[in-house]
Amino acid sequence: MKINYLIIEYEGITKRFNFNSNFNLIFSKKNSVGKSTLLRFLFYALGYNIPGTKKIKFHNCTVICNFDTENENMETRRLNNFITLSINNKDSYSFLLPNEEVQLHSFLWNTTNEAILKNILGAIYMDQDKGWTLLNRGTVIGGIHFNIEELVQGLSNRDVTELREKQKAVKLELKKYQQLQSIIDYKEHLAESANNIDFPNYTSELENQIQLLTFDKNELEAKLKSIEEIKRENTQFTNFIEKMKLMVKDEDTGKTIPVNRNTIVHIDDNQRYIDTRYNMIKIRLATVNTELSKLKQRLTDSYNLIDVQSEIEKFDRQIAHIKINPDQIRKIINQLSNDNKRLKKAILDKTTVNNTIVDNLHKSITRFAQKLGVNDVINPNTDYIFTSDLKSLSGAVLHKIVFSFKMAYILEIQKILGVKLPIVLDSPSGREVDQENISETMNIIMAEFSDNQVIIASIYKYHELHPVHYLEIKNKLLEE
Repeated sequence: MKINYLIIEYEGITKRFNFNSNFNLIFSKKNSVGKSTLLRFLFYALGYNIPGTKKIKFHNCTVICNFDTENENMETRRLNNFITLSINNKDSYSFLLPNEEVQLHSFLWNTTNEAILKNILGAIYMDQDKGWTLLNRGTVIGGIHFNIEELVQGLSNRDVTELREKQKAVKLELKKYQQLQSIIDYKEHLAESANNIDFPNYTSELENQIQLLTFDKNELEAKLKSIEEIKRENTQFTNFIEKMKLMVKDEDTGKTIPVNRNTIVHIDDNQRYIDTRYNMIKIRLATVNTELSKLKQRLTDSYNLIDVQSEIEKFDRQIAHIKINPDQIRKIINQLSNDNKRLKKAILDKTTVNNTIVDNLHKSITRFAQKLGVNDVINPNTDYIFTSDLKSLSGAVLHKIVFSFKMAYILEIQKILGVKLPIVLDSPSGREVDQENISETMNIIMAEFSDNQVIIASIYKYHELHPVHYLEIKNKLLEE
């Protein structure tokens, strides 16, 4: 992908920014004039959920981005969460963000692999706040995250969905029992510090009933949320099928039939079943909520019959009456913890064992690190790329290691997708990084990524890159 130009329309001001070269430098002589904001606008125009700034509310802007992919010219036009994509100035598609972000990005990056699509931004974009410390997992910008395991799974086509769902369920259950353990610990603390407190018993039955109904309520609400997600996915799938404008041909008659909601067999029956199930659960939830309200009112009335107590005393009395077997809870927590570790290892094994993507990433990272003089911190084991131990890395060393990781990601993604990715660097010159270190990274870009479009925002000029197209911002981004 190569960006041709970006147009920003905001409060009567229209600004066009041309990217005329493989190497583009967004330059200003001083900080805080809008260089980073321009980079944010660039990805915002490509459909990413990029937050605006204090000075400019992105949702009030119209942004247009024109770019070339390997074989086509594309242009996006975005206003708030509505974006249109024009291909070769002929075909046009509309998307509602963020719900249809994946569908949009599948056009941009030439893949439908969601694991890759979700992690491309974290590979190609290093922002000034977190980008130069984001090694293999974490927040890229706003609510956008990067995860190396997920990226590797996508690049190597390793499906761990079933294992991940099992682990998610185990972690949720573990969290519940850990909360119960906290209650047990607090109850034991109460017993030690107030052995002679005689809590009334007549409200315990009401409290138990409320607790049971609350569990029912939470379960019903979870089911409703799940069904709502199914309904939403069914609608999105049907809309997607219709946008594809597919046709099927009857081999006997030769007639062609369009594939849409009117011709797909049983789609309405399936939707009616889902709606019926949804309504039944909703009725049940309403009944439970009504019963809960009655019980809570009775409990409140019962509290008024006893001496006025502080809120903490009421809480202590309720905790003291909870009947939980502590030994059983500890056994369950141990079992769930072991299950979580087992599933985590299974996911990692399925991701890494006999995986050439992992080997290639490690080789590229080591090669780049060697060129930057920091290969001594690279562990020879290939699973080093999944490390979460960054305590030994700081300053220029961390800067160089992160750069090595990101360039390796880009190489592997390009191999799988068959596209050239843009490289976007925001303020490469950090506080602890001198110009010699920056020159080393720029030399790597010049030597190995000269065919990629590189966009840098900085107050420095990088003479190692040539030819360079300058986009200078003097006072503010959208000055007239």
